[in-house]
Amino acid sequence: MSTLDRLRGIVQGTKPSAVPIATSSQPDIASAASTLGGSVRERAEGGVIVVDREYRADDLHGCCRIGDIIETLNEERDALAAIARAWPTKALSSPLLFLDLETTGLFTGAGTQAFLVGCAVIDGDAICVRQFLMPGFEHERAVLAELAAFAARHGALVTYNGKTFDVPLIETRFLFHRLPFPLAETPHLDMLHPARRLWRGRPATAGPDPDESSCSLSVLEKHLAGLHRVGDVPGFEIPSRYFQFVRDGDARPLEAVLEHNRLDLVSLAAVMARALTLVSRGPLESSNPHECLGLARLYERAGSHDNAEGALLRCIDLAKRIGSEPDVHADALRRLAWIRRRAGRVHEAAEAWRELAILPRCAGSLRREAKEALAIYHEHRSRDLGEARSLVLDVLKDDLEGNRKAAAEHRLQRLDRKLAVREQGGLVAALDDTLGSGLT
Repeated sequence: MSTLDRLRGIVQGTKPSAVPIATSSQPDIASAASTLGGSVRERAEGGVIVVDREYRADDLHGCCRIGDIIETLNEERDALAAIARAWPTKALSSPLLFLDLETTGLFTGAGTQAFLVGCAVIDGDAICVRQFLMPGFEHERAVLAELAAFAARHGALVTYNGKTFDVPLIETRFLFHRLPFPLAETPHLDMLHPARRLWRGRPATAGPDPDESSCSLSVLEKHLAGLHRVGDVPGFEIPSRYFQFVRDGDARPLEAVLEHNRLDLVSLAAVMARALTLVSRGPLESSNPHECLGLARLYERAGSHDNAEGALLRCIDLAKRIGSEPDVHADALRRLAWIRRRAGRVHEAAEAWRELAILPRCAGSLRREAKEALAIYHEHRSRDLGEARSLVLDVLKDDLEGNRKAAAEHRLQRLDRKLAVREQGGLVAALDDTLGSGLT
Protein backbone atom coordinates (compact mmCIF):
# COMPACT_ATOMS: atom_id res chain seq x y z
CA MET A 1 0.00 0.00 0.00
CA SER A 2 1.36 3.41 -0.98
CA THR A 3 1.81 6.35 1.38
CA LEU A 4 -1.04 8.11 -0.40
CA ASP A 5 -3.37 5.14 0.14
CA ARG A 6 -2.46 4.98 3.84
CA LEU A 7 -3.15 8.69 4.25
CA ARG A 8 -6.51 8.32 2.52
CA GLY A 9 -7.39 5.58 5.00
CA ILE A 10 -6.45 7.76 7.95
CA VAL A 11 -8.44 10.74 6.69
CA GLN A 12 -11.55 8.81 5.66
CA GLY A 13 -14.31 9.64 8.10
CA THR A 14 -12.10 12.03 10.07
CA LYS A 15 -12.99 15.66 10.44
CA PRO A 16 -10.26 18.12 9.45
CA SER A 17 -8.40 19.25 12.52
CA ALA A 18 -6.24 22.26 13.09
CA VAL A 19 -2.50 21.79 13.32
CA PRO A 20 -0.60 24.26 15.50
CA ILE A 21 1.84 26.36 13.54
CA ALA A 22 4.60 28.73 14.39
CA THR A 23 4.26 31.88 12.33
CA SER A 24 7.28 33.62 10.90
CA SER A 25 7.78 37.25 11.68
CA GLN A 26 5.43 39.40 9.62
CA PRO A 27 8.11 41.91 8.51
CA ASP A 28 10.16 39.08 6.95
CA ILE A 29 7.18 37.80 4.96
CA ALA A 30 6.23 41.30 3.88
CA SER A 31 9.79 41.99 2.77
CA ALA A 32 9.90 38.76 0.74
CA ALA A 33 6.57 39.59 -0.86
CA SER A 34 7.80 43.05 -1.80
CA THR A 35 10.97 41.61 -3.33
CA LEU A 36 8.93 39.23 -5.48
CA GLY A 37 6.38 41.85 -6.51
CA GLY A 38 3.56 40.22 -4.56
CA SER A 39 1.47 40.64 -1.47
CA VAL A 40 0.81 38.77 1.77
CA ARG A 41 -2.50 36.95 2.27
CA GLU A 42 -3.16 36.37 5.96
CA ARG A 43 -5.28 33.39 7.00
CA ALA A 44 -6.00 31.69 10.30
CA GLU A 45 -3.64 28.91 9.22
CA GLY A 46 -0.75 31.28 8.45
CA GLY A 47 0.48 33.60 5.75
CA VAL A 48 0.83 33.13 1.99
CA ILE A 49 2.81 35.23 -0.48
CA VAL A 50 0.60 35.78 -3.54
CA VAL A 51 2.19 36.93 -6.79
CA ASP A 52 0.04 37.88 -9.79
CA ARG A 53 1.22 38.37 -13.38
CA GLU A 54 -0.73 39.02 -16.53
CA TYR A 55 0.11 38.10 -20.13
CA ARG A 56 -1.90 40.29 -22.51
CA ALA A 57 -3.17 39.37 -25.97
CA ASP A 58 -0.41 41.21 -27.85
CA ASP A 59 2.40 39.75 -25.72
CA LEU A 60 4.55 37.07 -27.29
CA HIS A 61 5.53 33.71 -25.84
CA GLY A 62 8.40 32.80 -28.12
CA CYS A 63 6.85 33.31 -31.55
CA CYS A 64 3.30 32.64 -30.33
CA ARG A 65 0.96 35.53 -29.70
CA ILE A 66 -0.86 35.18 -26.38
CA GLY A 67 -4.12 36.28 -27.99
CA ASP A 68 -3.89 33.42 -30.53
CA ILE A 69 -3.31 30.89 -27.75
CA ILE A 70 -6.36 32.21 -25.88
CA GLU A 71 -8.54 32.16 -29.00
CA THR A 72 -7.65 28.54 -29.72
CA LEU A 73 -8.27 27.41 -26.16
CA ASN A 74 -11.64 29.19 -26.10
CA GLU A 75 -12.92 28.05 -29.50
CA GLU A 76 -11.67 24.51 -30.14
CA ARG A 77 -14.16 22.75 -27.87
CA ASP A 78 -14.72 19.82 -30.27
CA ALA A 79 -10.99 19.17 -30.46
CA LEU A 80 -10.78 19.30 -26.67
CA ALA A 81 -13.61 16.77 -26.45
CA ALA A 82 -11.74 14.47 -28.88
CA ILE A 83 -8.62 14.57 -26.71
CA ALA A 84 -10.77 13.89 -23.64
CA ARG A 85 -12.17 10.79 -25.41
CA ALA A 86 -8.67 9.59 -26.20
CA TRP A 87 -7.66 9.81 -22.54
CA PRO A 88 -11.00 9.27 -20.82
CA THR A 89 -11.88 11.86 -18.26
CA LYS A 90 -14.96 13.72 -17.18
CA ALA A 91 -16.24 16.51 -19.41
CA LEU A 92 -13.71 19.34 -19.42
CA SER A 93 -15.85 22.31 -18.53
CA SER A 94 -14.69 25.91 -18.47
CA PRO A 95 -12.92 27.74 -17.04
CA LEU A 96 -9.70 25.74 -17.34
CA LEU A 97 -7.16 25.84 -14.53
CA PHE A 98 -3.53 25.25 -15.51
CA LEU A 99 -1.51 23.95 -12.57
CA ASP A 100 2.22 23.51 -11.98
CA LEU A 101 4.12 22.94 -8.74
CA GLU A 102 7.64 23.66 -7.57
CA THR A 103 8.58 21.27 -4.81
CA THR A 104 11.24 20.45 -2.26
CA GLY A 105 12.11 17.23 -4.12
CA LEU A 106 11.33 15.12 -7.15
CA PHE A 107 9.30 12.48 -5.32
CA THR A 108 5.67 12.32 -4.20
CA GLY A 109 6.29 10.88 -0.72
CA ALA A 110 4.97 12.38 2.47
CA GLY A 111 8.17 14.33 3.08
CA THR A 112 8.03 16.28 -0.19
CA GLN A 113 6.20 19.62 -0.08
CA ALA A 114 4.99 22.00 -2.76
CA PHE A 115 6.45 25.34 -1.71
CA LEU A 116 5.12 27.11 -4.81
CA VAL A 117 1.74 26.46 -6.42
CA GLY A 118 1.40 28.10 -9.83
CA CYS A 119 -2.05 28.57 -11.37
CA ALA A 120 -2.94 30.08 -14.75
CA VAL A 121 -6.40 30.96 -16.05
CA ILE A 122 -7.81 32.74 -19.07
CA ASP A 123 -9.43 36.03 -18.14
CA GLY A 124 -10.80 37.87 -21.15
CA ASP A 125 -7.92 38.62 -23.51
CA ALA A 126 -5.19 37.69 -21.02
CA ILE A 127 -3.59 34.70 -19.37
CA CYS A 128 -3.46 35.48 -15.67
CA VAL A 129 -0.96 33.65 -13.48
CA ARG A 130 -1.40 33.51 -9.72
CA GLN A 131 1.34 31.94 -7.61
CA PHE A 132 1.06 30.89 -3.97
CA LEU A 133 4.43 30.85 -2.23
CA MET A 134 4.90 29.22 1.18
CA PRO A 135 6.97 31.60 3.35
CA GLY A 136 8.00 28.74 5.64
CA PHE A 137 7.13 25.11 6.22
CA GLU A 138 4.77 26.06 9.05
CA HIS A 139 2.53 27.92 6.57
CA GLU A 140 1.65 24.91 4.42
CA ARG A 141 -1.99 24.73 5.56
CA ALA A 142 -2.47 28.35 4.51
CA VAL A 143 -1.15 27.61 1.00
CA LEU A 144 -3.44 24.59 0.72
CA ALA A 145 -6.41 26.68 1.82
CA GLU A 146 -5.64 29.34 -0.79
CA LEU A 147 -5.36 26.67 -3.51
CA ALA A 148 -8.65 25.09 -2.45
CA ALA A 149 -10.46 28.42 -2.62
CA PHE A 150 -8.94 29.30 -5.98
CA ALA A 151 -9.55 25.88 -7.58
CA ALA A 152 -13.22 25.90 -6.54
CA ARG A 153 -13.88 28.67 -9.06
CA HIS A 154 -12.70 26.60 -12.06
CA GLY A 155 -14.19 23.69 -13.96
CA ALA A 156 -11.29 21.52 -15.13
CA LEU A 157 -7.61 20.96 -14.44
CA VAL A 158 -4.80 20.93 -17.02
CA THR A 159 -1.29 19.79 -16.09
CA TYR A 160 1.87 18.39 -17.65
CA ASN A 161 2.72 15.07 -16.02
CA GLY A 162 0.27 16.08 -13.31
CA LYS A 163 -1.42 12.69 -13.00
CA THR A 164 1.88 11.12 -12.05
CA PHE A 165 3.47 13.91 -10.03
CA ASP A 166 1.66 17.18 -9.26
CA VAL A 167 -1.80 15.94 -8.29
CA PRO A 168 -0.70 12.92 -6.20
CA LEU A 169 1.81 15.13 -4.38
CA ILE A 170 -0.66 17.89 -3.58
CA GLU A 171 -3.28 15.31 -2.54
CA THR A 172 -0.72 13.81 -0.16
CA ARG A 173 -0.23 17.21 1.47
CA PHE A 174 -3.99 17.73 1.93
CA LEU A 175 -4.34 14.28 3.45
CA PHE A 176 -1.31 14.83 5.65
CA HIS A 177 -3.11 17.79 7.22
CA ARG A 178 -6.41 15.82 7.32
CA LEU A 179 -8.03 18.21 4.89
CA PRO A 180 -10.48 17.19 2.16
CA PHE A 181 -8.80 17.17 -1.25
CA PRO A 182 -10.58 19.82 -3.37
CA LEU A 183 -9.50 18.41 -6.76
CA ALA A 184 -10.71 14.84 -6.17
CA GLU A 185 -13.73 15.19 -8.50
CA THR A 186 -12.26 17.81 -10.85
CA PRO A 187 -11.91 16.68 -14.49
CA HIS A 188 -8.19 16.45 -15.24
CA LEU A 189 -6.36 16.49 -18.57
CA ASP A 190 -2.67 15.62 -18.39
CA MET A 191 -1.20 17.10 -21.58
CA LEU A 192 1.91 14.93 -21.34
CA HIS A 193 0.01 12.02 -22.89
CA PRO A 194 -1.33 13.83 -26.00
CA ALA A 195 2.10 15.48 -26.40
CA ARG A 196 3.85 12.13 -26.41
CA ARG A 197 1.35 10.81 -28.91
CA LEU A 198 1.87 13.80 -31.21
CA TRP A 199 5.56 14.62 -30.89
CA ARG A 200 7.44 11.67 -29.46
CA GLY A 201 10.07 10.40 -31.88
CA ARG A 202 10.28 13.52 -34.01
CA PRO A 203 13.73 14.32 -35.45
CA ALA A 204 16.09 15.97 -32.97
CA THR A 205 16.66 19.63 -33.64
CA ALA A 206 20.11 21.13 -33.70
CA GLY A 207 21.34 22.24 -30.31
CA PRO A 208 23.41 21.29 -27.32
CA ASP A 209 20.60 19.62 -25.41
CA PRO A 210 21.27 15.85 -25.45
CA ASP A 211 17.56 15.24 -24.79
CA GLU A 212 16.38 17.47 -27.61
CA SER A 213 14.05 14.84 -29.06
CA SER A 214 12.23 14.28 -25.74
CA CYS A 215 8.73 15.46 -24.87
CA SER A 216 9.69 17.53 -21.85
CA LEU A 217 7.88 20.85 -21.66
CA SER A 218 11.13 22.81 -21.94
CA VAL A 219 11.96 21.02 -25.22
CA LEU A 220 8.46 21.31 -26.69
CA GLU A 221 8.29 25.05 -26.01
CA LYS A 222 11.33 25.47 -28.25
CA HIS A 223 10.01 23.09 -30.89
CA LEU A 224 6.45 24.43 -31.01
CA ALA A 225 6.64 28.01 -29.75
CA GLY A 226 10.20 28.98 -30.59
CA LEU A 227 10.83 29.96 -26.97
CA HIS A 228 14.47 29.92 -25.85
CA ARG A 229 14.84 30.76 -22.17
CA VAL A 230 17.74 32.97 -21.15
CA GLY A 231 19.04 32.73 -17.60
CA ASP A 232 16.51 30.11 -16.59
CA VAL A 233 17.15 28.37 -13.28
CA PRO A 234 17.91 24.62 -13.70
CA GLY A 235 15.24 22.38 -12.21
CA PHE A 236 17.67 20.56 -9.92
CA GLU A 237 18.66 23.89 -8.33
CA ILE A 238 15.13 24.98 -7.40
CA PRO A 239 14.75 23.12 -4.07
CA SER A 240 18.08 24.40 -2.74
CA ARG A 241 17.06 27.99 -3.51
CA TYR A 242 13.93 27.57 -1.43
CA PHE A 243 15.81 25.98 1.46
CA GLN A 244 18.22 28.92 1.44
CA PHE A 245 15.29 31.36 1.47
CA VAL A 246 13.81 29.60 4.51
CA ARG A 247 17.16 29.90 6.30
CA ASP A 248 18.06 33.52 5.57
CA GLY A 249 14.79 35.16 4.40
CA ASP A 250 16.41 36.54 1.21
CA ALA A 251 13.78 36.11 -1.53
CA ARG A 252 15.89 37.41 -4.42
CA PRO A 253 17.07 33.93 -5.56
CA LEU A 254 13.41 32.92 -5.79
CA GLU A 255 12.62 35.50 -8.48
CA ALA A 256 14.08 33.18 -11.13
CA VAL A 257 12.14 30.24 -9.67
CA LEU A 258 8.82 32.09 -9.95
CA GLU A 259 9.65 33.15 -13.50
CA HIS A 260 10.50 29.53 -14.36
CA ASN A 261 7.12 28.45 -13.01
CA ARG A 262 5.27 31.18 -14.94
CA LEU A 263 6.95 30.22 -18.20
CA ASP A 264 6.02 26.57 -17.61
CA LEU A 265 2.37 27.52 -17.19
CA VAL A 266 2.21 29.65 -20.34
CA SER A 267 4.13 26.98 -22.28
CA LEU A 268 1.59 24.42 -21.12
CA ALA A 269 -1.18 26.58 -22.57
CA ALA A 270 0.78 27.00 -25.82
CA VAL A 271 1.38 23.25 -26.19
CA MET A 272 -2.30 22.56 -25.54
CA ALA A 273 -3.31 25.17 -28.12
CA ARG A 274 -1.05 23.58 -30.77
CA ALA A 275 -2.51 20.14 -30.05
CA LEU A 276 -6.07 21.47 -30.35
CA THR A 277 -5.21 23.20 -33.62
CA LEU A 278 -3.86 19.98 -35.11
CA VAL A 279 -6.84 17.91 -33.98
CA SER A 280 -9.30 20.51 -35.29
CA ARG A 281 -7.73 21.37 -38.64
CA GLY A 282 -6.35 17.96 -39.45
CA PRO A 283 -3.14 16.73 -41.11
CA LEU A 284 -3.00 19.49 -43.72
CA GLU A 285 -2.05 21.80 -40.84
CA SER A 286 1.30 20.00 -40.63
CA SER A 287 4.18 19.55 -43.07
CA ASN A 288 5.99 17.14 -40.74
CA PRO A 289 5.46 13.38 -41.27
CA HIS A 290 6.27 12.67 -37.61
CA GLU A 291 3.55 15.06 -36.49
CA CYS A 292 1.04 13.60 -38.97
CA LEU A 293 1.79 10.10 -37.70
CA GLY A 294 1.29 11.29 -34.13
CA LEU A 295 -1.98 12.93 -35.10
CA ALA A 296 -3.15 9.69 -36.69
CA ARG A 297 -2.33 7.81 -33.49
CA LEU A 298 -4.30 10.36 -31.46
CA TYR A 299 -7.32 10.12 -33.82
CA GLU A 300 -7.13 6.33 -33.65
CA ARG A 301 -7.12 6.38 -29.86
CA ALA A 302 -10.12 8.73 -29.89
CA GLY A 303 -12.03 6.33 -32.16
CA SER A 304 -11.98 8.64 -35.20
CA HIS A 305 -10.68 6.12 -37.73
CA ASP A 306 -11.59 8.10 -40.86
CA ASN A 307 -9.56 11.05 -39.63
CA ALA A 308 -6.76 8.67 -38.65
CA GLU A 309 -6.63 7.29 -42.17
CA GLY A 310 -6.46 10.78 -43.63
CA ALA A 311 -3.56 11.66 -41.34
CA LEU A 312 -1.73 8.45 -42.28
CA LEU A 313 -2.13 9.15 -46.00
CA ARG A 314 -0.74 12.64 -45.46
CA CYS A 315 2.15 11.18 -43.45
CA ILE A 316 2.95 8.67 -46.21
CA ASP A 317 2.86 11.39 -48.87
CA LEU A 318 5.21 13.63 -46.88
CA ALA A 319 7.54 10.73 -46.12
CA LYS A 320 7.75 9.90 -49.83
CA ARG A 321 8.64 13.49 -50.66
CA ILE A 322 11.28 13.75 -47.98
CA GLY A 323 12.68 10.29 -48.59
CA SER A 324 14.64 10.20 -45.35
CA GLU A 325 12.01 8.90 -42.91
CA PRO A 326 11.78 5.14 -43.55
CA ASP A 327 10.70 4.32 -39.99
CA VAL A 328 7.84 6.83 -40.06
CA HIS A 329 6.85 5.75 -43.58
CA ALA A 330 6.78 2.09 -42.56
CA ASP A 331 4.84 2.69 -39.34
CA ALA A 332 2.25 4.75 -41.24
CA LEU A 333 1.77 2.00 -43.87
CA ARG A 334 1.38 -0.63 -41.16
CA ARG A 335 -1.23 1.42 -39.26
CA LEU A 336 -3.05 2.19 -42.51
CA ALA A 337 -3.24 -1.51 -43.36
CA TRP A 338 -4.65 -2.38 -39.94
CA ILE A 339 -7.25 0.40 -40.02
CA ARG A 340 -8.46 -0.75 -43.44
CA ARG A 341 -8.48 -4.39 -42.38
CA ARG A 342 -10.54 -3.62 -39.26
CA ALA A 343 -12.99 -1.75 -41.48
CA GLY A 344 -13.39 -4.84 -43.69
CA ARG A 345 -11.59 -3.26 -46.67
CA VAL A 346 -9.21 -6.18 -47.12
CA HIS A 347 -8.21 -5.40 -50.73
CA GLU A 348 -7.17 -1.84 -49.77
CA ALA A 349 -5.37 -3.23 -46.72
CA ALA A 350 -3.44 -5.57 -49.03
CA GLU A 351 -2.32 -2.57 -51.09
CA ALA A 352 -0.79 -1.00 -47.98
CA TRP A 353 0.85 -4.30 -46.96
CA ARG A 354 2.24 -4.70 -50.49
CA GLU A 355 3.75 -1.21 -50.42
CA LEU A 356 5.26 -1.90 -47.00
CA ALA A 357 6.77 -5.21 -48.15
CA ILE A 358 8.82 -3.49 -50.87
CA LEU A 359 9.63 -0.28 -48.97
CA PRO A 360 13.38 0.42 -49.06
CA ARG A 361 15.17 0.44 -45.67
CA CYS A 362 12.10 -0.98 -43.97
CA ALA A 363 12.74 -2.73 -40.67
CA GLY A 364 12.96 -6.49 -41.11
CA SER A 365 10.22 -7.20 -38.57
CA LEU A 366 7.75 -4.92 -40.38
CA ARG A 367 8.63 -6.36 -43.80
CA ARG A 368 8.06 -9.87 -42.41
CA GLU A 369 4.71 -8.80 -40.90
CA ALA A 370 3.64 -7.37 -44.27
CA LYS A 371 4.55 -10.58 -46.10
CA GLU A 372 2.72 -12.70 -43.54
CA ALA A 373 -0.39 -10.52 -43.92
CA LEU A 374 -0.16 -10.74 -47.72
CA ALA A 375 0.22 -14.51 -47.55
CA ILE A 376 -3.01 -14.69 -45.54
CA TYR A 377 -4.71 -12.37 -48.03
CA HIS A 378 -3.68 -14.41 -51.07
CA GLU A 379 -4.60 -17.70 -49.41
CA HIS A 380 -8.05 -16.72 -48.22
CA ARG A 381 -9.11 -13.76 -50.39
CA SER A 382 -7.48 -13.62 -53.80
CA ARG A 383 -7.00 -17.42 -53.86
CA ASP A 384 -3.56 -17.01 -55.41
CA LEU A 385 -2.03 -19.98 -53.59
CA GLY A 386 1.22 -19.82 -55.54
CA GLU A 387 1.85 -16.21 -54.50
CA ALA A 388 0.91 -17.04 -50.91
CA ARG A 389 3.41 -19.93 -50.92
CA SER A 390 6.18 -17.71 -52.30
CA LEU A 391 5.57 -15.16 -49.57
CA VAL A 392 5.70 -17.80 -46.83
CA LEU A 393 8.98 -19.12 -48.24
CA ASP A 394 10.37 -15.56 -48.14
CA VAL A 395 9.34 -15.29 -44.50
CA LEU A 396 10.99 -18.59 -43.64
CA LYS A 397 14.29 -17.34 -45.06
CA ASP A 398 14.54 -15.16 -41.95
CA ASP A 399 15.79 -16.75 -38.78
CA LEU A 400 12.40 -17.26 -37.20
CA GLU A 401 12.04 -18.92 -33.83
CA GLY A 402 9.30 -20.35 -31.64
CA ASN A 403 5.66 -19.74 -32.47
CA ARG A 404 6.33 -17.53 -35.50
CA LYS A 405 8.40 -20.24 -37.19
CA ALA A 406 5.87 -22.94 -36.31
CA ALA A 407 3.01 -20.82 -37.69
CA ALA A 408 4.84 -20.16 -40.96
CA GLU A 409 5.71 -23.83 -41.41
CA HIS A 410 2.12 -24.81 -40.65
CA ARG A 411 0.85 -22.34 -43.24
CA LEU A 412 3.31 -23.68 -45.82
CA GLN A 413 2.13 -27.27 -45.25
CA ARG A 414 -1.49 -26.20 -45.58
CA LEU A 415 -0.74 -24.33 -48.83
CA ASP A 416 1.09 -27.36 -50.21
CA ARG A 417 -1.95 -29.53 -49.50
CA LYS A 418 -4.28 -27.03 -51.15
CA LEU A 419 -2.03 -26.77 -54.19
CA ALA A 420 -1.87 -30.56 -54.45
CA VAL A 421 -5.65 -30.81 -54.34
CA ARG A 422 -5.91 -28.10 -56.99
CA GLU A 423 -3.42 -29.87 -59.24
CA GLN A 424 -5.25 -33.18 -58.84
CA GLY A 425 -8.48 -31.44 -59.68
CA GLY A 426 -6.87 -30.02 -62.80
CA LEU A 427 -5.59 -33.45 -63.88
CA VAL A 428 -8.98 -35.01 -63.36
CA ALA A 429 -10.62 -32.26 -65.38
CA ALA A 430 -8.08 -32.68 -68.18
CA LEU A 431 -8.60 -36.47 -68.19
CA ASP A 432 -12.35 -36.03 -68.34
CA ASP A 433 -11.93 -33.71 -71.32
CA THR A 434 -9.70 -36.24 -73.09
CA LEU A 435 -12.02 -39.13 -72.43
CA GLY A 436 -14.97 -37.07 -73.46
CA SER A 437 -13.40 -36.12 -76.78
CA GLY A 438 -12.42 -39.77 -77.42
CA LEU A 439 -15.98 -40.94 -76.94
CA THR A 440 -17.47 -38.47 -79.34
